[in-house]
Amino acid sequence: MMIINPGGPPRRSPHIEDDEKFRLKKLFTSFKILPRVLGLVWDAHPWLLLAMAFVTLLSAFVPVAQVILVGLLIDRTLEAITHQTLDPIWFPVILQLIISLLNQLLLNLDSLIQALLQDRVSSHIQLMILQKADTLDLSFFEDPDFYDTLRYASQESQNRPITMITQTFNLCQTVVTLLSLCAFLFRLSWWIALVGLVIPIPSFIANAYFGLKNYWMLRWQSPEKRQQLYLNSVMTTDEYNKEVKLFNLGAFFTKRYKDLADKFYYQNRGLQAVRSFSNFFWTALSVIANSIMYLYIAYLAVLRIISLGALSQFTLAVTQAGQQFQNALNGLTSMYEHTLYIDNLFTFLTYQPKIVSPLDPEPIAVPVQQSGLSIEFRNVSFTYPGKTEPALKNVSFLLRAGETIALVGRNGAGKTTLVKLLTRLYDPDEGEVLIGGKNVKAYSIYELREHIGVIFQDFVKYNLTVQENIGVGKVSEFDNRSTVRAAAQKSGADEVISRLDDGYQSLLGHWFGNGVQLSGGEWQKIALARAFIRDAPILVLDEPTSALDAKSEYDIFTRFHSLTSEKTTLFISHRFSTVRLADRIFLLDNGAIIESGSHQDLLKLDGQYAELFNLQAEAYR
Repeated sequence: MMIINPGGPPRRSPHIEDDEKFRLKKLFTSFKILPRVLGLVWDAHPWLLLAMAFVTLLSAFVPVAQVILVGLLIDRTLEAITHQTLDPIWFPVILQLIISLLNQLLLNLDSLIQALLQDRVSSHIQLMILQKADTLDLSFFEDPDFYDTLRYASQESQNRPITMITQTFNLCQTVVTLLSLCAFLFRLSWWIALVGLVIPIPSFIANAYFGLKNYWMLRWQSPEKRQQLYLNSVMTTDEYNKEVKLFNLGAFFTKRYKDLADKFYYQNRGLQAVRSFSNFFWTALSVIANSIMYLYIAYLAVLRIISLGALSQFTLAVTQAGQQFQNALNGLTSMYEHTLYIDNLFTFLTYQPKIVSPLDPEPIAVPVQQSGLSIEFRNVSFTYPGKTEPALKNVSFLLRAGETIALVGRNGAGKTTLVKLLTRLYDPDEGEVLIGGKNVKAYSIYELREHIGVIFQDFVKYNLTVQENIGVGKVSEFDNRSTVRAAAQKSGADEVISRLDDGYQSLLGHWFGNGVQLSGGEWQKIALARAFIRDAPILVLDEPTSALDAKSEYDIFTRFHSLTSEKTTLFISHRFSTVRLADRIFLLDNGAIIESGSHQDLLKLDGQYAELFNLQAEAYR
């Protein structure tokens, strides 16, 4: 893993530093991953992959045919000049025309197939990433290292598989062409073929070396690249824009963005400059070697050992052979670089969730004679990954079916953590969470969450229509206008919707089209409707009225018992006017329940709850 050093460049762990070292044998390890990449592309569209292979194979013989035809055309032209007739050149000219047209057709077909396959592969890989992300636990998304891997898997891997396959086919094509050209050159001299093959090797090694350096530089930069993306989001989305303007933060954030951009530029400039000069040196060496070989072939023509046509053939063959071999080596280097990036995709796809459904899940049954489902925590303790202080410590309580409890306490006391364990966003380190008398681990995760309607304080504001914003609470009722309307009436959102020009088809948010932006309280009513549409036996409300005005909050309170009837309800609130509606109240502090009882019981106890209630009541006197 990468160790971030705030005062300087990132420090890497020893095994990462070992991976950064360049070894020539690593270049050939890219072929180990090739079958998996081929599998990805095959799954995306097998017929296009086969078509690409066929076009590539045909294209491999075009360069050799062109070399032979050049010499044939020159010799036939000399013959035509001698005899003062065009008859000798008709055949090579027509043949040249056919091959040129065939070559152009193959090039166009190759471009078309690559474009179509690229589109299919990109969509296929992104779908795989989304499907994998959907299976992973919440803890993954709270890990910065996971986000680095996810970012590379999503951004770097979509185009690279098809590029790698294309280069693999091109490499095969190059090898076929190169072998044909070498066989042709051996007719003239063995050492010319050998020199043409040896000269590009140093350049190939240098390119591979700098390719590895470039990859690891981008990996080192990844955490700060995400910072840069975040700063861009802060400056360009409506979620932050109001506060950025009011606090005059624009210059502050843009300077931070510019500082990171300048840092990346100077790091990249140093590497690219060295790489560019290295490339020039080895390319110059290749050009000099080719010039010597051209001179030797020209000398053979002067001595009339070879014809002018053969001169053209061998000169062109030397050039083509050098280029083809260079292409083959560059193909290996590129494949190696792509392997480094694609490996992030396969690493991401190997992630496995820890929170999974059992192989034979038990059904969740809500007894007809009961309202809701019972909830029980038995000696539950939990510490968030990467933390040392427990969020919950040996918590035990029983919430009877149909009962309503309220959780109160300071921020960080463990209230939301209880909800996360109840919904299996996390599993406890110790103890059990039971619903309907059975451990939640015995149920299917999907069915468990279908039986719980939840609204968190930081609810999502989807840039979708009103109907869709509410309907996502229960996808099976997504298009059922009457069900959506009923949920909106329960939350008070129907009054908000009635003022919108397009009603339930009004687009919310400013990201698309003619979207409408709602106030915080209006958004909260939409989110409440999303929880109510689920019509689940368990209802969990985290600060359900925090953004509502006094009248809207009063309307919700007056209907609270009817809204939560026949449901087991757990809600979190800092407003004691809301809390007192609960059958029982749990006061949490430092991850433990320190007081419990009804509102009146806790006032009589005259403990921390009574103190907090009196402090809040005093503010309204």
